[in-house]
Amino acid sequence: MNNSTHLPDASEWAAEQLQRLRDQRPYRNLSADYPNASIEDAYSLQRAFVNALIEAGDWGSVVGYKAALTAPQAQQAMGSTHPVVGVLFGGGERLAQRPVSTDRPVMLETELGFRLQHGLATTQTEQAVGACIRSVTPMIELAAPNLEQRPNAIDLVASNSATYAFISGTAVEADWQDPSARPNLDRVSIGLFQDSNILHAETAGSIMQGQWHALTWLLNEVMRLGYPLAADHLLMTGSVGALHPGKPGDYRAEYGALGNIEFTL
Repeated sequence: MNNSTHLPDASEWAAEQLQRLRDQRPYRNLSADYPNASIEDAYSLQRAFVNALIEAGDWGSVVGYKAALTAPQAQQAMGSTHPVVGVLFGGGERLAQRPVSTDRPVMLETELGFRLQHGLATTQTEQAVGACIRSVTPMIELAAPNLEQRPNAIDLVASNSATYAFISGTAVEADWQDPSARPNLDRVSIGLFQDSNILHAETAGSIMQGQWHALTWLLNEVMRLGYPLAADHLLMTGSVGALHPGKPGDYRAEYGALGNIEFTL
């Protein structure tokens, strides 16, 4: 083990992680070799990995961002006190078909996704953030930590926060601009079923201090990290309800008035 506080060379780290992704091998745990690495160190290596993915083109272009560790239990399990960010690529998009293709173990998450109306470069408030939104979409994330050892938050961030694949439902457009008139997304009841068995049922407002708060945090954190926000980018606000191992079977996710997503693994 290397106990140095110095980080690995960013370009070498990124190249190795990219090769591991291509070879379907687990990523390295940053904290195993660099136990004093900070969350900001991890983000600097995430950025190098993201840039390597963009340059290589294996996973297409950046299509948005996601929040992870939005639940206190998840933060506690990962040794964190706050959520983290991951970058979404077009190559991770899957259709709700039978079956959904995966080449590694995944964890299933029910989430909401927000599509940007236009690019952003200024800090947002929870009251005003609706003016940036074109539509809201039910989402399934297929998360894959894919690390050699049990990860903590630093390991997760450095390897792009378990980002792997996602399934979009049907987009719902509405007037999101006026906070007093926009639909209350926090009341949306979300349930996930495998075959005829219910895996979880939860309201969408259970993450952070609600969906609009989570979205505002995510947008502002993405900007703080220096990632660009463009029109049509997808913002996934984090898992609503528990995470479940993606076992073979038929799944149905219900999102109340927002619709359903049905798929098979």
